Amino acid sequence: MNEKLSQYGGLSGAAIAAACCLGLPVVLSAVAAVGLGFLLHDAFLLPMFVGFAGLNLWTLYRSARKHESLSEEAMLAFWVGSIGASVSTLGLGLTVTGILPVAVILVYIGLALFIVANIWDFMIGRKSPACADDECKTENR
Repeated sequence: MNEKLSQYGGLSGAAIAAACCLGLPVVLSAVAAVGLGFLLHDAFLLPMFVGFAGLNLWTLYRSARKHESLSEEAMLAFWVGSIGASVSTLGLGLTVTGILPVAVILVYIGLALFIVANIWDFMIGRKSPACADDECKTENR
């Protein structure tokens, strides 16, 4: 349960950091209302986004290693999440620095892949048996 909590915490943290960098008014006002307005500078938000994305990818990887019977599908979900994190980080970096302001679409595409990978991992976790070894198969549990 703690792994899933940290996984979704990383995903939501990355999404909030990206929304702040993109300047979504609802998120900006909520962050300022909580008293974290000093974090609304891109110098803080881009490293926070990378950190939260890294936390989420680490938990996706640990989850993929945990699902031994479904390891190929779980590793594919991890790689989809990795591609999503890379694309969104690249797009966010290009948008924030002003090199390519229209790269904001890369951020949205990357975050969509990131969310799809997390939902996929959740569905894989629901398919896996409760016990890790071969006792489940022999005892018909």
